[in-house]
Amino acid sequence: MLPQVEIVAHRGFSEIAPENTMAAFKKAQAAGADGIELDVQLTKDGEVVVIHDETVDRTTNGSGLINEMTWAQVRKLDAGRWFSEAYAGETIPTLRQVLEWVAGTSLWVNIELKNNRFAYRGLEEKVVKEIERTGLERRVVLSSFNPLSLRHLAACRPAMERALLYEHKMPAPWIYAKLIGVSSIHPHFSVITPAIVERCRAKGIAVRPYTVDDEGMMEELIEAGVEAIITNVPDRLFWILNG
Repeated sequence: MLPQVEIVAHRGFSEIAPENTMAAFKKAQAAGADGIELDVQLTKDGEVVVIHDETVDRTTNGSGLINEMTWAQVRKLDAGRWFSEAYAGETIPTLRQVLEWVAGTSLWVNIELKNNRFAYRGLEEKVVKEIERTGLERRVVLSSFNPLSLRHLAACRPAMERALLYEHKMPAPWIYAKLIGVSSIHPHFSVITPAIVERCRAKGIAVRPYTVDDEGMMEELIEAGVEAIITNVPDRLFWILNG
């Protein structure tokens, strides 16, 4: 059996269900995932909602920017029919809704703050408040492509785990991670090497690459010693680890 790593379902089990919906998260749990990854943004009236894109165009029957829509408008959108008629009626969940469900499971959550295009004022504080309200501080990793957001989180909630997201080659990510105050990195799988994984682990930096759907790449990363793999196909990774 290959060394055990944690399975993190990217936007839920997004291969078989509409991404970032309760259906996708529940299917990820059923498939044996250890954790789920999701994305958060703010509506015009300050509700923390779970959606990847800054607009609702791709994944709903609506159109427009999230930050120009109220929660009352967003909650009426169909977030499932675009994927399959079988999921018609799925909605965009709030972070609170997802965390309340997670609290009744054994899952942990990687919350990506989508603040690299729009600087959502107060997003960090609102997300942290929801985490603390549900008592999930030890079961959450906060990630972002925005180093300023991560530095802000390090100052206001130093005990919460933070992860740097990046997609381009970085010569010494363990050094940069320490500089911005994170204890883990979530790089695109294409920019990770066994040497980087080894050096990060020696420095106490966890490595969780995204988005890995190829079985051969999964096996290479497992052998390299990553702590977790973020994937659209958690069932495939589960089979590799336990088959």
